[in-house]
Amino acid sequence: MKFIANTAISLCAAVYTIFYMSLNDLTSNEGALSKTGLSHPVLFFIWGTLVYIALYINIFSLAKTFGRITSFHIIFAVSALIGMGLTLIFKFDYSLKTQYFLHCAGSLIFSVCTGVAVFITYLSGFKKNVFNAVLTMIIGVILLTDLILLIIFKQNALIETVPVLFALIAMPVTLAYNQYRKKNKEFADA
Repeated sequence: MKFIANTAISLCAAVYTIFYMSLNDLTSNEGALSKTGLSHPVLFFIWGTLVYIALYINIFSLAKTFGRITSFHIIFAVSALIGMGLTLIFKFDYSLKTQYFLHCAGSLIFSVCTGVAVFITYLSGFKKNVFNAVLTMIIGVILLTDLILLIIFKQNALIETVPVLFALIAMPVTLAYNQYRKKNKEFADA
């Protein structure tokens, strides 16, 4: 039942992210998710809240599946929550310099903490099976590529959401795969 709830939340967050991305240009700086939030503040708040909840429910579920939830997970979750709070509360409006700075700082804190939390969680399951190992490497490549693209092209909806969408899809799939393996192993051992 818990797995179904995690999957449903992830699916809702992924679909909502795609909907939210479609409200603006995907490939230009004008299409950055925060810029879209200036025109659609309520939708931006819903997006940020839904994505945070979906990502961290899955991060904690995966951490439990791979072993245990560590203090790193909690520190990253609290830091990311503060970051997302700053991102959602303060406007991405350069004319309001303090708000702009706090918004950008919050966005950076959320992104870094969440990216590291996802990667560390997968890294803890790296040796469990080949599936986890491959996904860990893919996540590392996505995070590194995304960082390089952000530096080169600045933010846009497409660059900002690829890691989020991948995590929202990969984490429930990983949970399902690992639960399936565990049940098959229990069945074989019986």
